[in-house]
Formats: sequence, C-alpha cells, structure tokens
Amino acid sequence: MKALIAALILAPTLSLAHSQVPGFTTEYAQTSSFYKTYTLTNDYDFPAVFAVEVFTKDMKPATDWRAKESTYKLLSGSSKEVKLKFKVDGRRKLLVCTTLTEIGKDHEKASIISRVCSRLIINDSR
Repeated sequence: MKALIAALILAPTLSLAHSQVPGFTTEYAQTSSFYKTYTLTNDYDFPAVFAVEVFTKDMKPATDWRAKESTYKLLSGSSKEVKLKFKVDGRRKLLVCTTLTEIGKDHEKASIISRVCSRLIINDSR
C-alpha cells in the first residue's frame, strides 16, 4: 500500500521528463562498426533540446562513437530516432545518455538538468 501511495505521489513528477528506449541491451557485432538506434521522447510540457553523450561504465567520456546529430530539438510529446555508430574492438560496456540542455521556443538554458541513460554492451563476435 505504501509503495502505491509513493508511486501516485511521484507519478506527476516522473511523467514530466524525457525518455529513451531501449533501456538495457547486449548486442553482438559481426563487423568492426556497430549501429544502434534509440528513440528519444520529450515528455515535458514545452519544447526542449537534448544532447547525446556516451560514457564508459565509470562515467568517463567514451571514444570511438559518433551520433548522426549531437543535439535533438523536440516539441512537447514528440519523439526522434537517435542513430549511433560505435567502433567494435573487444567487449564494450557503455552508457548512452541524453541530457536536457535547453528549454522553450527561445532555447533558454535549462535550470534543472535531466539525464536519461541506457546501458549498452557490445560484444565483438567476429
């Protein structure tokens, strides 16, 4: 019962954010490059700009990856595909993150930063 009450209290706060799917994946690469697509959704009640970042499992900036775009501008309630390319060399444990950087139609700097991360493991199976 307490968990249900807590969920109902937090639901409005949690719904006013952004999301990214899939959340956790393990992939097997057959080539030296691996491509992964995430769906980024703006659940805020205003337009927003999100930056794409990739980190190692220790939250250090990852190398050998590239995004089709470095930032994504989304209207409230809209979604876009985030296409990423990774270099494959052994096993990589990564965190793919999108971070709120600007809000509103005038692209004001966000005063509260939200970051959503998805865990990605790429196994070199060549």
